[in-house]
Amino acid sequence: MGAFEFIKEKKSEGKIKHIGFSFHDSAEVLDKILTNHPEMEYVQLQINYIDWEDNIVQSRKCYEVAKKHNKPVIVMEPIKGGSLANISPDAENLFKEENNQLSIASWAIRYAASLDNVMVVLSGMSNKEQLQDNISYMKEFKPLNEIEEQVIEKAGTIIKSSIAIPCTSCHYCTENCPENIAIPECFSIYNSLKRFGSLQLRFSLACYSHLIEKHGKASQCIECEQCENVCPQHLPITTYLKEIAHELELNE
Repeated sequence: MGAFEFIKEKKSEGKIKHIGFSFHDSAEVLDKILTNHPEMEYVQLQINYIDWEDNIVQSRKCYEVAKKHNKPVIVMEPIKGGSLANISPDAENLFKEENNQLSIASWAIRYAASLDNVMVVLSGMSNKEQLQDNISYMKEFKPLNEIEEQVIEKAGTIIKSSIAIPCTSCHYCTENCPENIAIPECFSIYNSLKRFGSLQLRFSLACYSHLIEKHGKASQCIECEQCENVCPQHLPITTYLKEIAHELELNE
């Protein structure tokens, strides 16, 4: 018996009230699942203001698919493993200048909670102060206003500016790669790891492991340099791939 059939059976037995699933894949895959299993009542997605347009996590695209299928969303990782509570001073100053009464973490949680198809935002808390902080702004929740949205966009730009590899994800490099390496996706995972450090390691390793199920590993690069010849940004791609292999394949 498959997983979907199993939970449908348990619901029919009255042992489960509502059925849904947590999702970590592309928007295309999510669309197929919800098309084939309309009985699902909700989807749990990773959503935060850094991953909203990320080409690996695909927060926005997945959110829009859930909305298209009229499935409410439960948000996980609104603070991206705690990393959006500890941001660069420049980004933090933007938030404090707008409202110095709000915690840095609250901006990230309110961002997710302000989406109209979100019914629950999960928040990992490790002490009473964090619990009280969450209650303070969620008890009588007010969605982000236009000015606050602009502040978050500016802060996100600052956070993203510390990008290790300035790849634009044009994918010209992948068209003739003899090893079928998903180069832009590798770069995106690496950038996220470098931006957020150890807080991001576990997630980065999981994303990379999933990516290489259907694509070549960074270490399989044969240095033919076809990718570098067509890169509009003139990036030293083969050099970056060696570094990615060192960081993400070290423990294999």
